[in-house]
Amino acid sequence: MQSLLLKINLYLLRKIRFKKWSELEDKKYSCLSAVEDSSPNLPQLLADYLSIALLLPVNYSKVSWKDMIVAFYKVHSVTVLKRKIPLTSYQSDKKETKDAWDYSGRLWFFYCNLIASEYGWSPKTIASMDVEDALALIQEILTSAHLEREFIWSTTTIAYPYNKATKKSNYSPLAKPYWMLGEVKQTKKAPPIPKSLLPVGNIVSMRNETKNIELGTDVETLSASQASD
Repeated sequence: MQSLLLKINLYLLRKIRFKKWSELEDKKYSCLSAVEDSSPNLPQLLADYLSIALLLPVNYSKVSWKDMIVAFYKVHSVTVLKRKIPLTSYQSDKKETKDAWDYSGRLWFFYCNLIASEYGWSPKTIASMDVEDALALIQEILTSAHLEREFIWSTTTIAYPYNKATKKSNYSPLAKPYWMLGEVKQTKKAPPIPKSLLPVGNIVSMRNETKNIELGTDVETLSASQASD
């Protein structure tokens, strides 16, 4: 019965607004962290995630694990953004660490505070905004704030460190946030093989062996002829 109720919820699922999207993103990262840490509270986090997204209450303790995973991906497919916004599209190459004052559910209040402080809109108005429009405005707010910091930075003496080698002061720009740097292409390099695991003895190059085969060289015949000489 509960599985059927869950399917009805998924059928009724529609495009969500900004507040619900923020809450779901917060819970989604909690779920992903629980998977990485092999946390035993993952089922409860999944239930919390689905409870935010779906209209009708469901007793998830009576729903199969498979149905919960399918529901998670179904909800996630509705929350995926169609517009590529650098603020949410690009990833930082640094490991994120949570601040001491961080808490579960803070993402919505952080975003709401940014927009309200800039435009004076009420939380109710911000909550019902289109997700992509809200994120685009947040990026513009953060961009303006950073450009202002860059200008202030350029007027200070610490922005022009003295180079003893050239005996000149060169401008050192303020570091930009990851989403202003563009997409970082991560190249995966094969880890070095420890020396203790390397083969012992003469190493035969397969390139040379392949070349000999292509030329029709009979290695045994060649060895025999060299021995007779």
